[in-house]
Amino acid sequence: MIRILSPVCGADDAAAVIGAGASEVYCGVMTQDWQKRYTNVGSPNRREWRVSSMRGYDELEAVAAASHVRGARVFLALNALYTAGQHGAVREQVQAAMAAGVDALIVADLGLLLALRDYGWTRDIHISTGGTSFNSETVAFYRDLGACRVILPRQNRVREIAAIKAAHPGFEIEAFILNRGCKNIDGFCTFHHGTNEIQRGWWWNIPKKLHADHYVLNALKLMPRGLRDALSRTRLISSDSACFLPYESTVVSGAGAREIAALRKNLRDNFNLFNGFDTCGACALWDFDRAGLCSVKIVGRSNPIEKKLKDVRFLKTCIDRLAGGAPSREDYSAFVRQAYESVYGFGCNRWCYYPEEDSALNEGEL
Repeated sequence: MIRILSPVCGADDAAAVIGAGASEVYCGVMTQDWQKRYTNVGSPNRREWRVSSMRGYDELEAVAAASHVRGARVFLALNALYTAGQHGAVREQVQAAMAAGVDALIVADLGLLLALRDYGWTRDIHISTGGTSFNSETVAFYRDLGACRVILPRQNRVREIAAIKAAHPGFEIEAFILNRGCKNIDGFCTFHHGTNEIQRGWWWNIPKKLHADHYVLNALKLMPRGLRDALSRTRLISSDSACFLPYESTVVSGAGAREIAALRKNLRDNFNLFNGFDTCGACALWDFDRAGLCSVKIVGRSNPIEKKLKDVRFLKTCIDRLAGGAPSREDYSAFVRQAYESVYGFGCNRWCYYPEEDSALNEGEL
């Protein structure tokens, strides 16, 4: 049965989400020393806001203890790309993770992957979505370098995910399932995030700690679609993430009207606050279960605990439905949409990780 991988930012988070049904948790650490040397924009775990990471290894040890006593595993994200000068600090974090009892590291940097054994790491290695594993050959490459699991990029379609898993039946494949359905490819993205923490000072952390962005997005979801679409592109709601900005375009070449219209539609649809909506792929659990995926990943280390709990409970309900019988895919999707509205209080609105036209496979195809 598919496992649920939940984000956490402390031992209390871990105890809560495991109690709700998660059997794996992941987290990140950004110490004050790291932040002072490299700034939060250079986060060691690709989450640039301080509220997304723990501040010390004692917190990491507490997460591991709280998880292990409840039978869950803990993964530490070390999934940035590092300069040669950073490897001393990265080595310290690897060794601290080993001492804390972390079960696996999530990595993207090939240099780090090759150095892990020299740094004293003897446990599992997972390849981050930043490793850009779009096909079975890439998975084989990482497997041969010692990885035991690959987290596929968000951009893989359900059919592709199933084909990759079929090519590696004894290897762990993980896919995204909830939240932050970014249109950019993590391993290729050069956008900077978290710059407001540098530009605006310590007070910028207050709305982050209060989870203001989460509540703003929830308010947008409850609005009529026209108003919601307009507000999602307004400049009144600030963001320090380049993929959330409402870009405008100016024609500087002789491109045809069709190409210009397509460009503007892409900017309008994919670069605004809508990108921050809580994208969902739960209907694809039907396909992932048959394909044999080991785990599905929830995004959102900075989310409030009530959101994390809702996410885990929702997925647990969906997975339990698969275990309770063999519904058709159509019946299962209807069940998922009902469960979504029951848990979150609003309809899914088709904010899909895996668009219906790609994931609606006929029963028996996998």
